[in-house]
Amino acid sequence: MTPSRRRRRRRRHPVRSSGAATLVCVLAALFLLFVTVPGKRADSRAFATAAACVGDEPALECRKTIEGTVKGTETVPRGKTTHYWLTITGRGGDTHRAEMNGPSSVFGRVKPGDTVKATYWRGKIRFVDFRGTVQLTADQPKDAYRLPLACGLGLLALGGTFAWLTYWMVAQVGRHPARYAWQATVLPFTGVLIGVVAFLTALLTDTVPTALALTGVASVPIVLGALWRVRVRRRQSEEFEVAPVVPEREECIEGGVAARTPYRGELIGPYLVVGPGLLAVTPDPEGRALRRVLPRTLVVERVRVPYWSDPSGVTAETRGWRKALRQVVVVCRDGADEVLIGVQRKHVPWVLGALRQPAAEGPQEAVTSEGRA
Repeated sequence: MTPSRRRRRRRRHPVRSSGAATLVCVLAALFLLFVTVPGKRADSRAFATAAACVGDEPALECRKTIEGTVKGTETVPRGKTTHYWLTITGRGGDTHRAEMNGPSSVFGRVKPGDTVKATYWRGKIRFVDFRGTVQLTADQPKDAYRLPLACGLGLLALGGTFAWLTYWMVAQVGRHPARYAWQATVLPFTGVLIGVVAFLTALLTDTVPTALALTGVASVPIVLGALWRVRVRRRQSEEFEVAPVVPEREECIEGGVAARTPYRGELIGPYLVVGPGLLAVTPDPEGRALRRVLPRTLVVERVRVPYWSDPSGVTAETRGWRKALRQVVVVCRDGADEVLIGVQRKHVPWVLGALRQPAAEGPQEAVTSEGRA
């Protein structure tokens, strides 16, 4: 298998994941915006125009008001939310229980024995009246569309973000191989921020057109700020000028090595030991066991940003995305073979100093281009 085919296979999994996330978010958003929200708004209009029930007519499409006595109130905490229940005893002795939409208004004023009026519609209590003060219940249809609208708009923005990431990985990675931090932060952050704005405007406004208009207006400065940031970051050079610093003592740091050399199989990570004249790979976070010392024939060519095509042994995704964003790659040569050393940017001076310092005296377990010594 050629190197280009191997790189395409490595990119296939994140592309599929991002594409699947796009599909899920967009389909969920479309269902909420074009099925759930219209249904909730239709219920709100039906409730607003419903007439009073006649006689013993059931409270289906008409409103029916019953008078009863407060039996008690109950506050039930569940996780981060609190539920407020009001229990009413009707004149016939039947019990009615309704979840109120908050602790204020009627729920906070009534006490056992008070007389209240509860209005039913489609089999549920929609609001309670106590001496002219009206409080809606959790089942009121007036604002029931807001949460589905907020979730739909937020998911639509998130789906757009995943769609852009999918497009970038498919169409742009080949033409722009360098992997910059802004590619993984600016664009996703912009999409998430627009989603948050859309979610909040839908919850805090009274109509759908108002929510859409405010979301559009608020998105303009967010998008312009992101484009400005991308334009500035695009000017960033792929290569870094770093002065080598010889470590005063041995240090164990996170890093990875990838090499197309005979000793490739001996390089076990994901930690590096750097010291005066010493650069070794080890799986031990303390840097003491199973060291594999890189040969002194390594010649540093340059220090650059990571490429999307870099082997997995160099990248730090498994150690957290924050560390991956701060990673750079030291490109070396061992004869005709290329050796890549991935390390945090703050540790690059130590790596360069360890490679350029003469080897420390004394026996060391080493790996050479001929095999393990």
